[in-house]
Amino acid sequence: MMREHRHLLGAFAAMIFVGASWGANVPVSKVMLAHFDLIPMSAIRTAVATAGLAVLLMLVEGVRALRIDVGVQRFAVLGLLMASFFFIYTLGLKFSNPITAAAVQVAGPLVAAVTVRVATGLRFDPGFPVALALTLVGGAILASPSLVGDGPVSFGGGEIFLLSSNILWTLYSLKAQAWFGHASQLHRAYVASLSALGWATALSAVLVALGWSRSPLDESDPWVWSQLLTVALLASGLGGYFWNVGASRLGVAIASLWVNLVPFFAVLWSMAYGFMPNAYQIVGGLVALSGVVYMQWRKLRASNA
Repeated sequence: MMREHRHLLGAFAAMIFVGASWGANVPVSKVMLAHFDLIPMSAIRTAVATAGLAVLLMLVEGVRALRIDVGVQRFAVLGLLMASFFFIYTLGLKFSNPITAAAVQVAGPLVAAVTVRVATGLRFDPGFPVALALTLVGGAILASPSLVGDGPVSFGGGEIFLLSSNILWTLYSLKAQAWFGHASQLHRAYVASLSALGWATALSAVLVALGWSRSPLDESDPWVWSQLLTVALLASGLGGYFWNVGASRLGVAIASLWVNLVPFFAVLWSMAYGFMPNAYQIVGGLVALSGVVYMQWRKLRASNA
């Protein structure tokens, strides 16, 4: 019983890290898009994430853990799903108002749950509707200043890309759990990132060669590079690994509820860039948090039965 508790508490901690790191990704990516073109920036981020995961994997499991043993087709598909998610999600951030982006992202768990239902036929877990309702209410509160006229409402078109990207990430998550035998979650994250790096690098090289994108090497500001490399390692690298940990223990649909922590942490991280949260954002974030805490509590209680 205690082992089951530790198992779930580990998932809890992993998803808190995911929320914090992916939340940091929102303001930093918005800033970085003023300095880098989207595809080359994604290639750089994926390279840093892959390198970080490779080093960590070697330290934890040894050099032999770097082998690729999922087959060429599965290796390519995993990377394509991950790289496509990065491209589409970042594109959505580029053309979204931060408030509307936060409002749209709280519907992500619903998209994820429906995707899991369609792809696998699995039924929703008991308590899922309540947890989903709480997280959606939290998102509505978060966005309410705009919706009631106290703030600007601006739909840039990127919101639909943000929402659609949940389909790709959910499919990637399902395949990452299904296509490996007894491989660790760290190994799975590394393999997927390595494949995504191939796709991102190839596309970036073509776009730069054709003159359709700027080379990322044109940027020389050390501060800009430090921001990009840090968020790449934390969000794209370790965030992806800890997501796999949470998804493997909670299930993809339940883990997706935790994505509603991203807007809450994004507000907190944005304070470093001069954006102060208001009461709506604080209350909305706490209500969204209550949804994932409720789901975790249901699982812990079930383990005691």
